[in-house]
Amino acid sequence: MEAAGAEVTIVNSDGDSSKQADQISDFVNMGCNMICIHANDAAALAPAVEAATAAGVPCVGFNKTVDGGKLNFAVYSSDNTATGASAAQWLADKAKEKGISNPKIAVIQGTMTASDAYLRQDGIEQVAKDAGLTLINEPCEWTGDKAEKALNDVLTANPDLFGIITHSDCMDTGVMSALKQNGLAVGADDSKHIYWASIDCDPTGIEGLNDGLIDVSIEQSPLALATIEAKGCLEVVAKGKTLNGQIIEMDTSVITKDKTSDPVRWALYDPEKAADLWSGTEGIWNKYITQ
Repeated sequence: MEAAGAEVTIVNSDGDSSKQADQISDFVNMGCNMICIHANDAAALAPAVEAATAAGVPCVGFNKTVDGGKLNFAVYSSDNTATGASAAQWLADKAKEKGISNPKIAVIQGTMTASDAYLRQDGIEQVAKDAGLTLINEPCEWTGDKAEKALNDVLTANPDLFGIITHSDCMDTGVMSALKQNGLAVGADDSKHIYWASIDCDPTGIEGLNDGLIDVSIEQSPLALATIEAKGCLEVVAKGKTLNGQIIEMDTSVITKDKTSDPVRWALYDPEKAADLWSGTEGIWNKYITQ
């Protein structure tokens, strides 16, 4: 957006919705032309967004929406329910292939008050109900340390564990550590392998796929998300148009080891060192937001 001539100011509310509402009010008073918001709390921020739009400052949702906030548009990195379902369905299909009924699946959960976590869990539980998966749910608040302890406990109590789902790759280091401690950090060609479906396909996820510990990762790309957000701000909002609150949900991709070297993987792109834009930019730019 800066390359297009925009002046961009970034602030962080550190998870404080009251602080975030104040920041929105400050931007309005500063005379900003638009505000992009990654909402801490979709309901709590509605009054601040309504006040901003009433003052003539359009607001755009970034990976979150705002309840009743009259956003110009919002971009979601994916349908989180479908993302969770994809991870669970892969494990369900693998269990069926192996002839295993009611397989035990450890679900390493994020913070369950966050929509990213509870919507992914909804998708997982829908598949579990239909496919007969036995879920062992472990709230780990997006931290590797808690994931490590939780999985160690699960493995002690359930030596017949079939699979693992991580709500996000941000907890993968803890899962990997627990597998190593229990002598289970092995690939799918080993009879001790525990099948693992992760979500995000971030750099740690790529590492796990390449090492054979993770079998499949449901990719959600923050670079794709940012590309769509930038296009909407430059081509819609800046031109005085609106998408009337449209929620744009990005597609997800099921990534296996044979796809990890593709340059469109966002986890391979280093914005600090790259001389060129991410190689997936053009395709994403042209695919989303049509008027």
